[in-house]
Amino acid sequence: MTSDDPTALHRRARLPEALRFLLADYPRRIWGDHPNFGPTTKFYLDRHAMFRECFAVMRRLTGEGLDGARPGTTFARDFARLGGFFLQELQTHHGIEDHHYFPALQRLEPRLTRGFEILDRDHHALHEALGRFHGAAETALRAARAPGDPKRAIGALDAELARFDPFLDRHLHDEEEIVIPVMLDRGEAALGL
Repeated sequence: MTSDDPTALHRRARLPEALRFLLADYPRRIWGDHPNFGPTTKFYLDRHAMFRECFAVMRRLTGEGLDGARPGTTFARDFARLGGFFLQELQTHHGIEDHHYFPALQRLEPRLTRGFEILDRDHHALHEALGRFHGAAETALRAARAPGDPKRAIGALDAELARFDPFLDRHLHDEEEIVIPVMLDRGEAALGL
């Protein structure tokens, strides 16, 4: 796909309508009350909620590092712990999706093959962005642990987080709108995981 592809993560405002056909039968408002909403579906959504929460806390930490509310060494300790956790968990989550969830779900609902291809491309785009985030985080953490003012490096990290945030949110939202309706439609046992 080219960078002008309307389904590319950096261009997309939502999934194409053709991929939202199950969502019409399983809108978000009913997910938690549906009889097929089981522990796997709940865990999946909880992981996404955790990524959003981690991201919000990282944004808060960079803000506190910039305004002086969190001194450099404290910022470095707290951000390193949370940032490392976020990176590791997101990479693990994507690996499980790519190798287990997506193939199983695609077998259950082949009409969503294009949707899973889009989500796979998203993962590649997000991992490139995670590389930039990781580089900015390492620079900010070194600066925060060293003598001098780390605000320039923390500001660059905050800017990288601001660039990454809408793409992560778009991906998580769209992924939920493909994955959860299939799980509800077919039931967790059909996944064979």
